[in-house]
Formats: sequence, C-alpha cells, structure tokens
Amino acid sequence: MLVGIHKDQYGGFSELLIKFEKILTFNNIKSIRLEASQPDFWEIVKRLDLFIFIWKHYDYYKGLAKAILPVIEKDLKVKCLPNQATCWHYDDKIKQYYQLKAHGFPMVPSWIFWNKKDALQWIKKAELPLVFKLKGGAGSSNVLLIKNRSQAVRLINKMFGEGIVTSSIPSFGTTRYRNFRPLKEFKYLAKKVKNRIEGRDATPFWQVNKDYVYFQKFLPGNDYDTRVTTIGHRTYAFRRFVRKNDFRASGSDNWSLDRSKIDPELVRLGQDISRIMGYQVMAYDFIYDEKKHPQLIEVSYTYGDYPEFSTGYWDRDLEWHDGAYWTQYLELVDALNMPDLKQPEMKPTGHYAHVLQK
Repeated sequence: MLVGIHKDQYGGFSELLIKFEKILTFNNIKSIRLEASQPDFWEIVKRLDLFIFIWKHYDYYKGLAKAILPVIEKDLKVKCLPNQATCWHYDDKIKQYYQLKAHGFPMVPSWIFWNKKDALQWIKKAELPLVFKLKGGAGSSNVLLIKNRSQAVRLINKMFGEGIVTSSIPSFGTTRYRNFRPLKEFKYLAKKVKNRIEGRDATPFWQVNKDYVYFQKFLPGNDYDTRVTTIGHRTYAFRRFVRKNDFRASGSDNWSLDRSKIDPELVRLGQDISRIMGYQVMAYDFIYDEKKHPQLIEVSYTYGDYPEFSTGYWDRDLEWHDGAYWTQYLELVDALNMPDLKQPEMKPTGHYAHVLQK
C-alpha cells in the first residue's frame, strides 16, 4: 500500500500533514511526499492507493486543487482525501448555499445577485441590518454587518466595479480593524516582507472578488454558534462564543467543550447532511433563527488546530464514545477502509494543546 501526501505551499510540511505521516508509519504503511510540479508526479500518483491533499482557502491552493484533484479521482480512479463530493464547494459560500438549499437543508436566508441592476433595486427595500460576505475567507475575515443602505450601495458598486480582494473589505467594521493588535499586525507585515525577500508571494490572496454580491439575513440573539463536525459516522460538537460587542463567532478563540450544552438536534442534522451528501468529513456552523430553529451558516471540510474529537464522539445513535482522536486518524480509518488502524500516543501540540488545557 502506498499513500501520497501533497506538500503545503512552498514545499513545506505542516504539523497537520505530519500527523497523517506519523499514523501511517506507526501502522507500517508507506507514504511519500509529493508536489504537483515535480517531473514524476503523475507517474507516482497512478500507483497510489490514496492521495491526500488538504488544500486551504488561499488562492494558490484553490487553483492547484481544482486542476489536479478531479483528474486524479475521476480519470485515474485514485481515491482522494478529500474527494470531489467533499471539497468542490470548499471556501465558496455561494456554492454551499445553492447546493444545500436545493436539498432542503435549513440555510440562513441569503440573497445572491449576479448583476448590479438587480442588486441595487433589491437593496432599496431590503430589511436592515444585513450581513455582507465575500464567498471565501476564514475566521470571519470577510464578513461585515451592514446597518444602512448607503453602505450597502457602496459595496454593491465596488463588487460590480473594481472588486474586493479577500481580507480587504474597505470598512472599519471588519475583524481586522475591530480586533486590531499592533504586535499581531507587525508580525503579519513582517511575514509579507520576509516572503517577498525569499521570492515567495507576499500575500496568499491575489484574486479579486467581483461581479457578484452576497447578502445574508442577520439573525440577532446568537451569543455563540455551534461547530458540528462529522467524519464518517462520528460526530463532535462544541460552542464558539461571539466577540465582545460583535456578532461573529468564527475566529473568536473563545470556546466551550461542554458537550452537555450541545443541542442534539444539531448533531443529528450534521450527521444527516453528511450522510445524504456523501461527505467524508465536514464542519458545520449552526446558529438559530427568531423561532429558535437551527440555521446553517456555512460548511468547511478542513479547519485549523481545533478541538474536534479531542474527547470522543457521538455515533449515529447519539451514543457517546470516550477517547482522544486526531481527525487525521479517523479520516485515514475511513479512506483506507482499515477499522483496525492504530493511532500512536502523542502529546497534542500548538493551539490544540492549549484548547485541551482550558
């Protein structure tokens, strides 16, 4: 058996990928590090039993993943993690909304326009406030609360004009400005300078968002969202609280792992969506509407060093199973169809360790 793992941007190999590698080594399964630009890439891929490419929301990853993954899975018939059913709408809230709404799942009401005239006509009578979003982005970086029509009109004109680069919404209401920290901003700028000196891209985002506009209904009264994550038949959930004097929970770094506070309806809903849609792994962000009915904000097949499955999981019958599992381990169990796969005993690292100590 041979498993190929695609490297990170600039040929790196993050802790997330190293965990895949260590699990495979622990089980005497051979793995190889790959990069699509290497001359023998395609010859090696043809011999793989599994190809792993955990691509992220940066423009570099998007372009590469969309170019190679469909070919590997559909033309070469090599099993992929993630597969196309799982990742085709990753970091695209419009695709997510269209697909999941079409299947009748409870999405937060949204209005998406593909031409300026319709958007400007609609905003004249739209109920405010509204949430404006770019279709991509993480940690609430591209999410803004619109409180007046003139602000909405300016954004519509910009989106159907010069456009907006990811993480560059022109407003002091964005998380970058509301959570401004001089040291954090200095590190961000220093990294850009370092990358430029080393001949790398100074920014991971360069593609311009334009010729669409995406508004979402604002649902007040949500002090937290609930992150529900599924891997196969297993589900984990925890709550993420909103920032102070804000409405955004994603990226707040304020969590509760108390599973007694988790709404079982959200766990069941996450399980049902993944089963029906055939997702290998998926994280769902839920809030509630005015009648306390669950509403899905967005989904993501990959995520940062979060506490998913750090204390156990619910099965399909909502029975709880204690244990500390890496998401990489559970993903490999399913992708390799190896229920007897072993997980090595290793101490949590980075932010993951911080979370478990809270």
